[in-house]
Amino acid sequence: MSKAPRAALLLLAALTVSGASGARAPAGAVPASLLGDNDLDRLLAKLTADEKALTTELGAIGPDIATTRARMVARGRAYYRGLRAGFLPAGGGFDALVDHAARVERLRLSLERDIAHEGDLTRRGAEITDQLVRVRAERAPLEVKREAMNRARVALAQEEDRRAAFARAFETSVRPEHVAIYGAAGGVGGAGGPGGPSDTDGRAGFRGLKGRLPFPIAGRAEVRPLTRRGSHVPGLSLAASASAPVRSVAAGRVAFADTYADYGLTVIVDHGDRYYSLYAGLGAVDVRVSDQVVSGARVGAVGEGGAEGQIYFELRHGAEAIPAGEWFGL
Repeated sequence: MSKAPRAALLLLAALTVSGASGARAPAGAVPASLLGDNDLDRLLAKLTADEKALTTELGAIGPDIATTRARMVARGRAYYRGLRAGFLPAGGGFDALVDHAARVERLRLSLERDIAHEGDLTRRGAEITDQLVRVRAERAPLEVKREAMNRARVALAQEEDRRAAFARAFETSVRPEHVAIYGAAGGVGGAGGPGGPSDTDGRAGFRGLKGRLPFPIAGRAEVRPLTRRGSHVPGLSLAASASAPVRSVAAGRVAFADTYADYGLTVIVDHGDRYYSLYAGLGAVDVRVSDQVVSGARVGAVGEGGAEGQIYFELRHGAEAIPAGEWFGL
């Protein structure tokens, strides 16, 4: 991955973390935004292992306390019975009395150990609970960051795929079997007008339409030149009624139909001989890649940005933009 996409990934992930995590990181924790991929993976693996070990230990404490308490009850009862017996074993002689006293003392010592052990288990359980709270609090923003980085990585991969598809759209060109032109009804250069004859010489191909190309939008449209960043040749900005249909200016094959960078929703039609028309900023797309379209076929619609919407139109020969206005006779 190049430096720029990687930097964008890290920035997007950091911004997502800062916006999604409202809890403060534990004191001394490394800010999630400063962690690289490997550091993040290692820290998450360590925290996950710590949590698993603590959870396992905490799970064993409960049964241990229950066993200890059951043993304490049994020994307590035996100790109580031994105390109540008092000097009764003296009837069996001095040795019997000594054995009885020794058993009672052993019971007392065992009870003390059980009580101490239960106290240790209870304290350890509380410590583990606190540690689990801290571990989970530390891991939560890291998991958010990891999820954000994964989403950013997928988004970047998709964007790179779209960039590659956009570039490939201008690499090959297949001349359509026919070049039947049906001017956009009601638009500038309608059928039979100077920009949209009902048919044209198939041998001339797309080049034969120069100066009489039909407009991509039917009806009234406000047209102004617009030079996009990175290009020295202006395309056309077309303002028209929201949801107005956008039509292919000539027959061809759809080479691209997707969202692309700052062009927005975009359709590219290959008209053969490496001539392409590009329709960007669409509100909707009605075609798919590889669809064959005739001239005047609907490829999308103007966006709904209020009473009027706006699309960007461009003509290219190969990957280079060519002046679009003169193709419409402007």
